[in-house]
Amino acid sequence: MSVADEVVKKALWFYHDEVKDAEVYGSLGAREQGSERGKFLSQLGEMEKGHAEFWKEFLRRHGGGDLDYKYPSYKRRFILLLRRIIGLPMVIRLFERGEEAVIKEYSEFLSTQIIDEDERKQLHSIVTDEILHEEYFATQLSGMSSRLESIRDVFYGMSDGLVEVLAAVAGLVPIVKTPILVAAGGLVVGISGTLSMAIGAYMSTKAHVEIGKRQTDRVAREIELVSVEERIERLKTLFQSMGFEEAYIKEAAESMARNGNVSTEFYVRNKLGRSPVSDENPRRAGLQTGLFYLIGSAFPILPFAFVGGMTGLILSVIAVAVAQTVAATVISLSSDTSVLKKVLETVGLTLGAAAATFVLGNIMFALLHLPAVP
Repeated sequence: MSVADEVVKKALWFYHDEVKDAEVYGSLGAREQGSERGKFLSQLGEMEKGHAEFWKEFLRRHGGGDLDYKYPSYKRRFILLLRRIIGLPMVIRLFERGEEAVIKEYSEFLSTQIIDEDERKQLHSIVTDEILHEEYFATQLSGMSSRLESIRDVFYGMSDGLVEVLAAVAGLVPIVKTPILVAAGGLVVGISGTLSMAIGAYMSTKAHVEIGKRQTDRVAREIELVSVEERIERLKTLFQSMGFEEAYIKEAAESMARNGNVSTEFYVRNKLGRSPVSDENPRRAGLQTGLFYLIGSAFPILPFAFVGGMTGLILSVIAVAVAQTVAATVISLSSDTSVLKKVLETVGLTLGAAAATFVLGNIMFALLHLPAVP
């Protein structure tokens, strides 16, 4: 393939990507009507339309194809469905990962010698837009961090329920022959685990809130109880550590120091990496974790309400594998880690735990000469 063909192929990929982004951002913005977030997403959609038009014209000049590409409506509807199920923060996290790759691809494309100077200037403008998109996503995710953590925590609770109860019913199958008794045993484990997880999440979150408040109060006092001059110096030092240009540091510090509340919030947030006011709720954390653990425990239990033996166990394993795939995907997206790696790791460990307890149940049944429960 010649250099020109490589350029056209990459330009076609950019064109399709920009059409996709324009459609998705516009649709998400329409769903967030009346909010600043919705307005900005709609503006992103319009901006991406302009980028798509640039690539369309570029392809027309350089002999590209498929100049009337339409983003499939079923994909757009699927993304809107995802937004309804997992929320806008998770969808933004998904697109934030994609924006990083696009910026890198654009930067590499700019080194291509075949494009003329006018095209290069327009590409520089597009890259700038994409970087601004990335900054917007990063800002939005920073403001939604507590919500993302909450989503991750509840799916961790669900994952725990899937693992523990599947392991329990797998260990019961070799000994207990009546399906409903296996289900009852799994239910006992599920309920006890629900109570344990809910109490643990409540106590953990409560301790985290209390420790965070003490740290926040201590750092806030560092700047609240000093003179204006000292406050300016502390802000200047903070700005320097953040990489601000020297020409703006003094002016920015003096301007911020005049507003005590703003300077305190800024100082605390950048010293500790979190907002001075926490929206963590121990009671909500306990209820959410317990509820999702109980939901997770239902997947391995339900098949035994209808069939028993190996058939019930196989159906249970399939149900848990599917549910773990969903849970691992959500956890991965909220944690910004590899989805495939997280899914394989989570499902593999879950099935491994089930296999281990199944083998253990058979060994105990054989060695101890336990009577089978009818």
